[in-house]
Amino acid sequence: MTLERGDGYYLGPLCLNYGFVAFFIVSPTILAGFAGWLPLPLALGIAFITAFALPVLFYQYAWRIWLAIYYICLPGELHANRHIDSDDLLFEEETRIRKD
Repeated sequence: MTLERGDGYYLGPLCLNYGFVAFFIVSPTILAGFAGWLPLPLALGIAFITAFALPVLFYQYAWRIWLAIYYICLPGELHANRHIDSDDLLFEEETRIRKD
């Protein structure tokens, strides 16, 4: 099975960013508000502000995490591990990776 880097490759950081903000920041803040640990208006305000501000601040880190996950799963894609005659600018796996 050939794993191809398609259009969805660039959605990885977006998914990581959304998942981190939604599940680790906004949801616990809202739950803390409903549990009474924080006043509910304050919890909703914090959740609203972080839902818009944190993805912008975290996006570069999400790219770094995404690339780390990608290259851990596919170490042959690293530039140092490629064949000499492979072209880095081609995105089609069949033409970029040398067939032996």
